[in-house]
Amino acid sequence: MKGWTLFPHLVVRTTGFPFDWLERLGCPESAEWARRLESERRGLVALREQGPRVRRPSRELLSALKAGRPVDTEGMESPERFADWNTRAAAAQEAEAGLAAALERELPAVESQLATLCREPRFLEAVASSSPPVAKDLLAGRGGSRVRRQVASYLQRLCAKNETMGFFGPINYGQVDPEAPTGVSLKWSGPETLVGRNTFAASWWVQGVARAIAFDPDIASWLVPRKKAFAEMPARKTGAMPVSAEDLLPRLVELADGTRTLAALASSLGVAPGLAREALRLGCDKALLTHQLEVPTAVHHPVDDLAERVAALPGAGARRHVEGLSSVLALMARYGAADASGKMALQDACARRVKELWGVVPPTERGPASESHNFYQDRLALREECGGDLRIEVSGERARELETRLVPALAWMAEAGWRTREAARAAVAQRVGSRTVPFWKVAATTADVPVPLDASVAELLAKAIPDAGAASVELGSVERPAWDASRTLPLITSVDLLVGARDVEAWGRGEYTLVMGDIHDTALVWGWALQFHPSRAKVESAMVRAMGVLPRAVPLVTVLPSRRTGLLPSEFPGPVVELGGVSSRAAAWRIPLDDLFVESDGRSARLVSKRLGSEVCLYNGELDSAVHTAFSLPRIRSLRVSMGDHTPRLTLGGVVVQREQWRLDASARDALLACKDDRARLRVAVNLWDARGLPTCVFAKFKGERKPVLVDVRSPPLLRVFLNLLEQKEDVLLSEMLPGPEQLWLRGPQGRHTVELRCTLMWGGPSMSPRLEPLPSPEEEA
Repeated sequence: MKGWTLFPHLVVRTTGFPFDWLERLGCPESAEWARRLESERRGLVALREQGPRVRRPSRELLSALKAGRPVDTEGMESPERFADWNTRAAAAQEAEAGLAAALERELPAVESQLATLCREPRFLEAVASSSPPVAKDLLAGRGGSRVRRQVASYLQRLCAKNETMGFFGPINYGQVDPEAPTGVSLKWSGPETLVGRNTFAASWWVQGVARAIAFDPDIASWLVPRKKAFAEMPARKTGAMPVSAEDLLPRLVELADGTRTLAALASSLGVAPGLAREALRLGCDKALLTHQLEVPTAVHHPVDDLAERVAALPGAGARRHVEGLSSVLALMARYGAADASGKMALQDACARRVKELWGVVPPTERGPASESHNFYQDRLALREECGGDLRIEVSGERARELETRLVPALAWMAEAGWRTREAARAAVAQRVGSRTVPFWKVAATTADVPVPLDASVAELLAKAIPDAGAASVELGSVERPAWDASRTLPLITSVDLLVGARDVEAWGRGEYTLVMGDIHDTALVWGWALQFHPSRAKVESAMVRAMGVLPRAVPLVTVLPSRRTGLLPSEFPGPVVELGGVSSRAAAWRIPLDDLFVESDGRSARLVSKRLGSEVCLYNGELDSAVHTAFSLPRIRSLRVSMGDHTPRLTLGGVVVQREQWRLDASARDALLACKDDRARLRVAVNLWDARGLPTCVFAKFKGERKPVLVDVRSPPLLRVFLNLLEQKEDVLLSEMLPGPEQLWLRGPQGRHTVELRCTLMWGGPSMSPRLEPLPSPEEEA
């Protein structure tokens, strides 16, 4: 079996705003004075502890020593004893005065920059796209500490974190060509140039509207029900005529073959249309049935799709709903070109329209029980995705390095993935016992079982770190556990790669640092991510073939959940289980959910399909549950190595797999939170950074928060954001910003941008594709 291979097409993610904007919020002179002040104060503490004892010290002397002031030595016996103290105390006073004066100069400039950025149209539009309440405050000219902190929080996100959302996180593309001459070529007009803007409806109202239309009495009779996730019918009562939807449901499931309308089925069953409609509604709620108006999970433009499906139906009711959907689509069509105020108005208009026409309201209006805590949950009625014109080609040796340098790290991650999978199968088997149980029951009964993440691989690497105080450690020489040759399943992962280089030319010459960012367990150069690609169909076809040549002894199955977030589930080649959603393929290879069983001997378990007469394996989809981990392809996860308060930067084979990290203890946290103003915060933070060897810029990851926040120790506004979160959360992990500000090679008209290459790698297939055609320029695309 082949080793790891890199799919030759890349999704390139960048920020829509330059990192330089964040640096405008810094007070570098003040930070330097704070550093000098803390250095002198540490020196005074040492002198106080080590200095000679004074017999019968005066009250004035004790006061000066306690306060860190120079000592008045006039008339004192042996005044030379206090020469060093007075030198340092005077320097501390000078530094304290310098800090106060520098802050007085720099802080108003920072606040002025914040105010200027708050009026910047693109920044306002970005905030309006994410948080209309904050945008309303800014447009109304409201200030205050809360608003300024929120502005700083949005700036660090927009200028330092690569998103895939809106114009502030445009989707760009690249490719790797190992056969071309070595180098890196780049075409980019800057973040303000977009090749496309797509507006999408929130999943909560698409599903709600589809349901409201489907069960409208004027529409329901034309629904064509078919069985969905279950093949076996629920037990039905015999004898008397059904008097409730619950009574009728088994008979409806029995007859729902996808060829007859609900009206025809009601006639065959001899029941009233209203009862048949309620039975079908109940069957859809239980995932037993579906119909032709249910929008497929992976459809990218669900409102257009729904309008097309409704347009196929006869009657005045269908015409009315098509007109309603058309009016919503007209609102959506205006969203991309709208400014901040326009976007908020369109959000409100769209939400109001779907409520008026179909009675659908956002989850936040349905009460606490309906609120979701999913980070990707659609909160607003509309969201936007945009395509940028950045095109990057990595060729020759630079292309080969992207693959070869990742192999050692991926080998360790694969080992951990296999061990985690086996542990999950054992955990599920222990819960199930020695028997065969329907898969859906196992999923329900093991929902509380945590994923038994393998720690042995991380512990092995941790033991190989010779010095926890070192800044960086190379672990490439550590011997990996022997690979089990019986492991025959393919592996699929997507890695967000970050390149640190002085400029793109330096990268092309090989003068760069390669950093592994987030690790994903599925192919992400696919589907929605390719919506702006000039050769989308070719790339998707190439991905299908790349996955198709991966050897496997059992079928790989896609489980389609319901669409609840802005991220579309992927529907990969092979059988599909329509769990919550339905397939987008015209002739999908469907497997009923109740055809899947878990066979367990109490020690290990496997997933089998009775109809296929075979074990099956699930594709991954970043579903972090014990049962999915047990029966899917081994999931590739980031290595999590911890040495306690400080863990060095870890590299494997020339790639950084984990940035240098620090944990704040309670004393550091308390010292920071005790600060009451910017001056104190800056002084204490700079002292803490220096004492622990932190770089100027770090990312802070708080427990319970999905996204880390950037902290620049020189920036009072960013320190406020950090300390506000620190006050709410006790546990925080700090990691170095890598690539650092000096390694941001992507430069636009207004400064440097962070950027990452999202690439898909597979284990078990052939090597990279042969010579590729160059990506067309934006002019050629047009």
